[in-house]
This record gives sequence, C-alpha cells and structure tokens, in this order.
Amino acid sequence: MNPNNSNQRLIALRRGIRGHCPRCNHHGLFKSAYRLYAECPNCALPLDQEDGWSLGAIPLNYSLTCLGWILPVGILFLIGWIGLQTAAILGGIGAVVIPFLTYRYSKSVWVGVYYAVLPQEMREHRPGEGDIHG
Repeated sequence: MNPNNSNQRLIALRRGIRGHCPRCNHHGLFKSAYRLYAECPNCALPLDQEDGWSLGAIPLNYSLTCLGWILPVGILFLIGWIGLQTAAILGGIGAVVIPFLTYRYSKSVWVGVYYAVLPQEMREHRPGEGDIHG
C-alpha cells in the first residue's frame, strides 16, 4: 500500500470527524440543521451523491446512541441505581432525542469514512475550481 495513500485516508477520516470537507478542510458542509450540501461549497467534492449513499450514517448514529446513552442507562439499572421504569423512560427518551442531536456529526463522520475507504473518489482539486476563498 502506498504510504501517501494511507496518510490521505487518515486525513479524510480526521476531517470528517471534525465536520470538515475531506478534501479541502472547509467547515461549512451543511446548508441547514439537517441538510448536507450536495457538494462542498469550497472545492465541489460530492458530499451527498445518490439516494442511499449516506445510509452509513444511520448505523453510526445508532451506535453513538446505544454506546453513549442506552448502555449507560442499562448499566445504571443493572447495578440498582435506577429502577426499571426510570431506565425505560430514560432509554426511550434518549433513543428518540440523541439521534437528532448527533445527526450532523454522524453525517460528517460518514463522509470522512467514505472518502477514507475510497480515497480515489476524491479527484484532484484545481485551485480556483469551485473555490470561494481564493
């Protein structure tokens, strides 16, 4: 494996985790609270390609919810700190609310994961092409 390719993969993943474009590091990837731009406003990298392209964000979102909320509530119930009714209410509320709160993060991470796995999909960026900053 090309070491440069490996480095490019890590950069794409890190930028996705930070909510930035995997190619140009631009930070404004959402046009509204829950709507991702079709492409990066700075370098035109496709962010939301065809229907179903970003479905990988759903398991990421549910994993965050389960590991960050449901599991701790279940542990609190199992060790006896909260009752069954409280655990069920907290779990139900968290299962509905947490995915909405982590949606943007999950979508950004998925974009980073996608381009980390398939770095060849990030075609070369030419300065001035779709560039709003210079």
